[in-house]
Amino acid sequence: MFTERQTIQYNGINIPSIINIPSNPSGAAVIVHGYGGCKEEQLGLAWRAAELGLVTCAIDLHGHGENVLNLEQGIFLDVEAAVDHCRRFGKVAAIGHSLGGRLSLLSRADFAIGISPALSQDYSETTRKVLKDLRNYRVRLDSPEKVFDILKGLPVWEPNSRQRSSIIFGSRDVPEIREACQELSHTDTKLNYIEGALHSDIFFMEATIITVINQLREWFCLQ
Repeated sequence: MFTERQTIQYNGINIPSIINIPSNPSGAAVIVHGYGGCKEEQLGLAWRAAELGLVTCAIDLHGHGENVLNLEQGIFLDVEAAVDHCRRFGKVAAIGHSLGGRLSLLSRADFAIGISPALSQDYSETTRKVLKDLRNYRVRLDSPEKVFDILKGLPVWEPNSRQRSSIIFGSRDVPEIREACQELSHTDTKLNYIEGALHSDIFFMEATIITVINQLREWFCLQ
């Protein structure tokens, strides 16, 4: 396994990333953190996916981690640029948590996994206060409401035949996220329910990681 830092460039913008490259890769997975997160939070999940034989690329979105730019609507292009960057390895899965989950599902990736994806357009005052109190200090932004403006401006994600998708959410998730995920029960989207998981820790849980790994095995036909 070869691990290195890479800077993904598009339209003069630099996206910091950490890439794991196994020998003879069978495809790739872009790993996307949530609001207030960073690529380093996702390295455990990225490593487990790389052990399957997939190149994994964990990125810092606009306003997060080592990405020096402020949070903005163009954040969606960070994921698209990373997906395109990984195309040389074969088919690409996008795996994201929360805001990153919404962006992953909306991406051009062949496969997408949303872990507690922020699918709703609007959020309650309680949820807004929690995010502003506990996450805003970790983000470079010009307005305390910026993330909600971005979520409202993103396209509504709907399951489609072009992209195979799977969603994972927790029993103690953010209410709006839990409800939005449950509403997908009538679709062909695979829904995975993690008992006891909070929104903030679900991507660390072994049950979540096993669910992701099993889904990647199926999609990429891996042993």
